[in-house]
Amino acid sequence: MTKNKFMFPFFVMVFSLTFLLNSCSKHPPLETMDDKTAFQYLKNKYDAEKFVDASEGLDFFTLNFSGSAYVDSAQYLLGMCHYHLKEYLLAADSFEELYRRFPRSKLVPDAMFKVGESYYQLSPKYQLDQSYTEKAIDNLQGFIDYYPEYTERVLETQKLIDICRDKLAHKDYASGVIYQKMKDYSSAVIYFRLVIEMYYDTEWAPLSVYQLGVSYALDKQHEEAESAFRIFIAKYPEHTWIPKVKTAMEELAQEPKEIIEKPED
Repeated sequence: MTKNKFMFPFFVMVFSLTFLLNSCSKHPPLETMDDKTAFQYLKNKYDAEKFVDASEGLDFFTLNFSGSAYVDSAQYLLGMCHYHLKEYLLAADSFEELYRRFPRSKLVPDAMFKVGESYYQLSPKYQLDQSYTEKAIDNLQGFIDYYPEYTERVLETQKLIDICRDKLAHKDYASGVIYQKMKDYSSAVIYFRLVIEMYYDTEWAPLSVYQLGVSYALDKQHEEAESAFRIFIAKYPEHTWIPKVKTAMEELAQEPKEIIEKPED
């Protein structure tokens, strides 16, 4: 008797909790709504930062309300949901889908920028493969080329490009240093020259000029080494490495075989 007395309230509690959870987890069926109501419902989800729920509904909306006046906005919000969830590849794909399907949408400029920004978020540390970094640069530069009139956004975009280019320069510089340490001086020269030519406006350019001189000196190409050191002094007279370069030149003139300290990373 006592056992049954306690079992009934227990079942009531379990049933009530189950009903509550089910009620909270169910969405109103979007297919029963008109496009305006459905879009507003999903936008409210997005504004409430319920990005998982919103993305599921927006995906349904873009497929089933393709003729709606709100479908481009839904596509953009879908990309933003993925972006906030740090699903950057899905975000990039969603934003690209927007300007593929709706090239006349007023949201195309924002979508194009967000594609580049999504790839920027995927860009890894400089030591790793930089495919996403290169995609970020391509897409961000595309935004600048197509929409130069978006002045503030262009400035923001250029900053992201500069960060990406600095990362590529760092990677090539580090590769040159590695080859230099391996005594593969011809390969080192290739990488240092690449930095100097492609990333001349980064902090790695002057370092590459110096290391170019070091590589030539270590490879017994003394004239080329001296030329690189002179270029450094002429182009970067205020650089903190000027004393190091002058010392290298003196050592090169006095004792070519004994030149230069170990390469610096």
